[in-house]
Amino acid sequence: MTMHVFVYGSLKLHCSNHEILKNAKFICASHTAEMYTMLDLGKFPGVVKIDDDSIPKSKINGEVYEIDYDVLKYLDEFEGIWFTREMVSIECGISVWMYFLNAIPDEYEIIESGIWGF
Repeated sequence: MTMHVFVYGSLKLHCSNHEILKNAKFICASHTAEMYTMLDLGKFPGVVKIDDDSIPKSKINGEVYEIDYDVLKYLDEFEGIWFTREMVSIECGISVWMYFLNAIPDEYEIIESGIWGF
């Protein structure tokens, strides 16, 4: 059984942890609706859902990959206790697994563009 995962940080092509997805099938680049906030945590970003109109929301830009259950299980371990996986719909019209930060850290910068990296 295959499924789709949406990655927006270090798992993207040409980023430090893309090796984890080296055997996954790239589907497309896409983005979420303008309803999340991307935080720069230094070596990687995190996305949060904040119900506060004073906090800027953006479309989160990333890549969609087709993966199997073994890769999903590995990603859950890789993301560890910091992230929780949720199903979301994205602009290209498919539902994907996406990882959200469990808690907002003390220090961060908001990435208003929703694009991390390059």
